[in-house]
Amino acid sequence: MKRIVFVLFFIFILVGCTQQEIKEGQVYVMKDNNHPEEQLGDMVNIEGRIPFQKYVNESLIDQYDSGRILLTISPNGKEIYFMERVETDNLLQVIKGETREEVIIVKEDINSKEQQVIVENIPFISKIVWNSEGSMVAFGGGGRLTIYDVKNNSVVVEEKLAQDKITNFFWSPTDENKLYSEQLDLANASIYYLDSQKKVEAYETREETYYKGKLDSNYYYGTKWDLANDDTKTVILDKQGKIIKILTSGRFRDAYQKSLVVVGERGFGLYYMPDINASDRIITLTKEYIYDVKFIDDGKIAYTTKAEDIETNLFYLHIVSNTGSELKKLKVHGGSIAVLPDGKSGFISGPKWQRVDFVENKFVEDLDFIEEEEIGELQQIYTTIRGAMTTFYNLELKGEGSRINLQKYFKNTSLPEQWAYFDMEKILQERDAKSQISDFVMEIHLKSYDIGTNNASVTIGVNTRNPYGRGVVMDYAMELIKYQGNWYVTGFSTFPYSPEREEVEEILQEVVEKIQMGKLFSGELANKAITIGQIQFWLSGMAHLAPNVESANSVKVFLQVEGEDIYKLVLEKINHNSWKPIKLTQENLSSL
Repeated sequence: MKRIVFVLFFIFILVGCTQQEIKEGQVYVMKDNNHPEEQLGDMVNIEGRIPFQKYVNESLIDQYDSGRILLTISPNGKEIYFMERVETDNLLQVIKGETREEVIIVKEDINSKEQQVIVENIPFISKIVWNSEGSMVAFGGGGRLTIYDVKNNSVVVEEKLAQDKITNFFWSPTDENKLYSEQLDLANASIYYLDSQKKVEAYETREETYYKGKLDSNYYYGTKWDLANDDTKTVILDKQGKIIKILTSGRFRDAYQKSLVVVGERGFGLYYMPDINASDRIITLTKEYIYDVKFIDDGKIAYTTKAEDIETNLFYLHIVSNTGSELKKLKVHGGSIAVLPDGKSGFISGPKWQRVDFVENKFVEDLDFIEEEEIGELQQIYTTIRGAMTTFYNLELKGEGSRINLQKYFKNTSLPEQWAYFDMEKILQERDAKSQISDFVMEIHLKSYDIGTNNASVTIGVNTRNPYGRGVVMDYAMELIKYQGNWYVTGFSTFPYSPEREEVEEILQEVVEKIQMGKLFSGELANKAITIGQIQFWLSGMAHLAPNVESANSVKVFLQVEGEDIYKLVLEKINHNSWKPIKLTQENLSSL
């Protein structure tokens, strides 16, 4: 009869003259040598690993405040690594989505307390993985990967890594210089060979399965792209790359003993498998977009999603029990989670880092939200832009409309004529909801702004993603006004104060006169009273609103006929200063 002995290695860090090698807490299955080892099958006789470091000296944690976060302890127990926030005004201003922040990573000798900055000006770190020999450590967060060579005291392949937006990564179990990466649209992306400073693209390698996580000392998790079904499978691998067991569809994210979590296509949906030996039992935790997910103390799960309030840029931190039930839901400022090495607490990214006690499932301090005694005009404009663009994209991508939100964020104005509310009403009336997607996630960042007394011109960049494709990346030029203390969007791509707008107005006067005289469009509006309404600039090739007036090659003009009917007049740019009328219709007023 097979004899199984469970040996639990707990790790202790001693701060002092004596150093002790640091290893993760693991549960190993030991077998008698008298019996040949069986091949792994549906029942994987493995207890897995506890991915946390335990330490006796709690001052190692307590000395770090909300501006200094302990990231990892070196496997030899001699150094610690932490990150500190860098205050800068050079960051891209985020209106909606993951905030941008810069940090430095500092290495500190535990005995001498000597410190060294190993890398600067990188995003908030949310994942750290050491290679098999403990000679290199990879830090990741905000789509940026940094690899530090401990032996040579240097950051490696920095330029190549800075070019790629890496969302996940893991080391080869057999090659200390080989690292597998993942990108947003590629579950299996580039492979980096650090000794030769070489990057191999996914299409250049024959490796169909990438290592993504550790199950125990002999077995690993990986992702395999199922080309026939266009699906990504999470699997169990051995060190030689042999697939031992196919677990489930989805991308691997984290593991604790025999449990794991995977995310769905392009990050939408989070699925929890409590036991790899019962892979048919999967708990759906959410269908929403997942910004980050981690196992924490006692096999619980922490993950972040977007908060429902469309006017704020806040997130939810969900803490889930090891049975899959939600224990706590906290509103936080950021979407990234930095779990401290012992798994008992961590920090959330954002304008103010928030420390969370994962044992008690609460904030360590009552610093939940940033107090703003006086909200400036720009912040008020941000609030309107968040609400307006969420309303706009709910219409564009989901076919969902809210007249309450249209009235709350959009308004028609005169002098000059700008009809943002009318535009949104027409989108609501003309969109076909049957072909729309079910969900999306949106980021908005500021590109430029000019604020007057009661008006503002703002250019923003919008990036959307959905479960089925890459989504949309577009820039928008918006005009806003302040009315009775509130800001409203009054025009998209109207550029009311530009010389180009004045030129088009002069041309329109001539065009309208010809229409009234019956010389254009078969005399359809001959002898009719016509008033020129909103003038809007477009890119005809993309059928998209022009982000700047210089790039526009089409103009859409609303004409009010006999004081009631609205027509759409389209002009096309045929040379530098010439516009040709090409369309007059009452149909599809929301499009070009």
